[in-house]
Amino acid sequence: MWGPVLVVAALAACGKADPPAPTRVENDPEERCDPKETRVCVGSRVVACEDGKLGRALRQCSDTCRKGQCVGQCAEGAELIYVVDSHDRLLSFDPRKLPSDPFKQIGVMNCDASGSPFSMSVDRGGTAWVLYTGGEMFEVSTIDAKCKPSGFKRDGRRTFGMGFVTDVAGGKSEKLYVAANDGSHDLMTIDTTQDEPTATFAVKLPQTSQHPELTGTSEGRLFGFFPSSSDASFVQEIDRKSGSFIGTKWELGDRLGLVEAYAFAHWGGVFYIFVTSGASTVRAVDRRTGAYQLVLDNLPYRITGAGVSTCAPERDQAKAAPGPT
Repeated sequence: MWGPVLVVAALAACGKADPPAPTRVENDPEERCDPKETRVCVGSRVVACEDGKLGRALRQCSDTCRKGQCVGQCAEGAELIYVVDSHDRLLSFDPRKLPSDPFKQIGVMNCDASGSPFSMSVDRGGTAWVLYTGGEMFEVSTIDAKCKPSGFKRDGRRTFGMGFVTDVAGGKSEKLYVAANDGSHDLMTIDTTQDEPTATFAVKLPQTSQHPELTGTSEGRLFGFFPSSSDASFVQEIDRKSGSFIGTKWELGDRLGLVEAYAFAHWGGVFYIFVTSGASTVRAVDRRTGAYQLVLDNLPYRITGAGVSTCAPERDQAKAAPGPT
């Protein structure tokens, strides 16, 4: 009885077709991307592009993904302050962790740039726009510090302070404001949604000897930090339409000495000022009370740029963020 069964089974096995070979993912054109890009959009997700192939998902956008970044709504992590130092390190700075260490290294930027980082800001999609001393500007991921050219076309100016500001209070659209570092006192804007962003003149800033760093808020307000090695350094709001100083002038409570590097960001109703003058420090000025405090001293970083997006909380939204007392 077993013989015929075995024969039938053998015949069935001989007649069975081999299954088709699985399609290799890397040969699927939908799984490929422009090797010149480091991040691309797949639907509403930001996905890494690694050697021309789609890699890991980096972010899920709550609104729209365009040009490899979230736009409109705030990307995860865009609420933090980010800083760069003279050794190309990108770090996050979370004020909620103070007085413990608020810094976390994201990575080392490998931008094809001349010079070292000079200034930076962060957009709502969580992309850091980093300016180098040679005048080149790069888009840097705040997830892994990967860098790509921004397409920025400069007009001969090499360096400037910079900060994003919403077009209207509570709005989703924003512009990058930049203050020239060449004695012209020009305040300009850059539309970073363009393929080749360019600086457009806006207004003249007041005649001061200091070159400001900038920070903006979701309220549509622009602030500048004006450092001085001899006089009192101060923070002042800047009217975006006229360029005039408006409102309170917050003076730092001590002299900084010879300022070697400085950066500036607003978070939760507090201005955080990163200054290297001998030692590298973090100082804070409470926007409501004017209270001033040396927060951290003798840092292992020479911070040359700080950026915060318009997704950062205002005072009423911040949770457990210690400020000056």
